Amino acid sequence: MIIRNIGFFLFCFLFPLCSSRYYLTIVSPGVTSDYRLKSIGGIRMLEASYYGTWHYTQTAFYLEPENLDALLFDPNNHILNYKELFDSVSKDKSSVWILFEYCYDQTKPIQIDEDKEQYQFEWNGNEPKSKISYLYPYSYYKKGNRIRQKLPFYQSERYPKNEWKQTTGYDQYFCVRNLLEFDGSLQKKGTNELKVVTPREQILYYEYQFDHKFIFYAEEEIN
Repeated sequence: MIIRNIGFFLFCFLFPLCSSRYYLTIVSPGVTSDYRLKSIGGIRMLEASYYGTWHYTQTAFYLEPENLDALLFDPNNHILNYKELFDSVSKDKSSVWILFEYCYDQTKPIQIDEDKEQYQFEWNGNEPKSKISYLYPYSYYKKGNRIRQKLPFYQSERYPKNEWKQTTGYDQYFCVRNLLEFDGSLQKKGTNELKVVTPREQILYYEYQFDHKFIFYAEEEIN
């Protein structure tokens, strides 16, 4: 137990990932699991069948405005997308920013570029002011037949140089990210809700609590 704890703290020292009260906080630059929205309902079986039963996940995150630059300048963004896509983002600090992500089996014959553009979003009944959709690669590991995402394909190393290095292997697990911008004046005190309509007209709901700031959920509430 002592050795395992020492190993964990060394990992946190070398990799600036452990900023939360939970061990698995890192998702990618600018995004941590603390800001995961609560999913109302479980996995939709039609979506899982379409994207790959062992690969499919869907998650939404609230983004603090000060973390937007870290997300936009993540080098993983440019592996499968044009840089100009991210240059077009407004970076308006008064907006509410939400990241919706779903993952799929890239070996399936899915027209993913067409598919990702057909998603529809509403936040508190309002459509986004802007939206960009892009592919994002993770490394992964297998747990039985199920694929589990691990870390962004490129991750930051503090030692010996503060550089981005490919440290997570060559097998990529592909996800689609939707960066959504909403009018910040419409954010409510109390419950705020994100509605997602998939191209197959399946409806996903997420919610979070806000009272002058994002209210963190207990770990058991979001899992």
